[in-house]
Amino acid sequence: GGVTLWREVRGCVRDRGCTREARGDAAVGLRGSCCAGDLCNRHLANKTFFAPDLPRLELLPHGHAPTAPPNATK
Repeated sequence: GGVTLWREVRGCVRDRGCTREARGDAAVGLRGSCCAGDLCNRHLANKTFFAPDLPRLELLPHGHAPTAPPNATK
């Protein structure tokens, strides 16, 4: 108990008015905007409905410096 893990999950929204939904229990919870139905985060590959104020993803150039793994030694 007492452990919090933060994991971003890709989701889709049609507009800013999308309803915020919560699922889970006292041990594990998931909150976010849902575009439709109970399983709105399913089959996202073909969805292009994203909130306009979210930052765009950018492709890093080939050969960029990788992120060091946790607890890496120098």
